[in-house]
Amino acid sequence: MYFLMTVDVESFSIPLNREDPGVVRQVHEEGLPRLLSLLAKHDVCGTFYFTGTFAEASPESVELVCEHGHEVGCHGYDHSPHRAFDLLSYEEQLNDLKKAKAIIEGVAGEIVSFRAPALRINEDTIKALEKVGFNSDSSVASQRFDGPLTFGSKKKLRWLVAPRKPYMISYTSTVKSGSSSILEIPISAMILPFIGTMMRISPSAFKVLQKCLFHESKKTGKPVVFLFHPNECLDIGKRVVVTRRTNNPLEYLFADVIRHRLKLKNLGIASLKLLDRVLVSASDYGFEFVRVNEYRKMYKANLVS
Repeated sequence: MYFLMTVDVESFSIPLNREDPGVVRQVHEEGLPRLLSLLAKHDVCGTFYFTGTFAEASPESVELVCEHGHEVGCHGYDHSPHRAFDLLSYEEQLNDLKKAKAIIEGVAGEIVSFRAPALRINEDTIKALEKVGFNSDSSVASQRFDGPLTFGSKKKLRWLVAPRKPYMISYTSTVKSGSSSILEIPISAMILPFIGTMMRISPSAFKVLQKCLFHESKKTGKPVVFLFHPNECLDIGKRVVVTRRTNNPLEYLFADVIRHRLKLKNLGIASLKLLDRVLVSASDYGFEFVRVNEYRKMYKANLVS
């Protein structure tokens, strides 16, 4: 049984509900050290997906992650909802990927793993990933349902029919297996997502979800993929602002106002205590912690054998 600890590193401020350049310094000085220390405590190696803008502003953060033995991957160039991959043309996606990959590889060396900002991809993304030299994606959350509490929610309804196990993704549909060279490694979910936000919003519901996912992995061999952010390790501070990121009144109400309030729960040290319990539980259950690039190699080897 494999547990993939995956971390998205971006300059998003949870209290301010928007991108904030000041978060880069906070994450480097506080969020990352706290998270890396906890992972080291449990001998966990994971995969850290950096946005190009974050790596450009703080190459020392990328170096720090590498020094701790973790894999570095790509999280697109920036995290603006207006530059989501499912809104961009093939050429625009290709340019973003090339730019981000060049920046990150300038610090970390070759990178092959990708996760889209806000988990928003389309069929052109698969072709662009192949063209630039990636070999895995982790942007689909099989059977996850967020309702209106996320941007791009209508397109994400397709997750309900996505394969639960990792699959070589199709050129014609991101939720079907096919003949591309990109291995889709879905983020674990059972309606509710197995992510840091869910863990913080309702620890009790998350514990039930975790139990179900662990049992499924034992029965089927499906890896457990957990998503976390180092900005969740930052203390909330005094400034809390609901930034409007859309002109759509319903999207603003659900994806900005309500979602923002939920995401403020259990930040800082509280999130680390909750994550500590998750890692202890996974270890006690018998999971092996692996990086995304390691899992892909094992997956391909099993296909050949």
